Amino acid sequence: MPTKEFEELKEALREAPTAEARKAAAEAMNRFLAAHPAKKSRPTLVSLGYKKTYPQAIPLDKVSDELAKNPEFFELMGRIVK
Repeated sequence: MPTKEFEELKEALREAPTAEARKAAAEAMNRFLAAHPAKKSRPTLVSLGYKKTYPQAIPLDKVSDELAKNPEFFELMGRIVK
């Protein structure tokens, strides 16, 4: 069952790709991660995209930083949650 924080994150990622939307998505991701801390492992988001403007492996705690600064990564995450 999706949590409130996850639903807020999905809604933030569905917004138009503006600087304000990216910042809101980054804040929503931080709230989600604070509500669901990693237990013992360090999860990493991996993308196999070729020649992308974002790193191919991003530790989960750094995803919010990448959401805030990179429009292409924001759009990728938006496509994932749709």
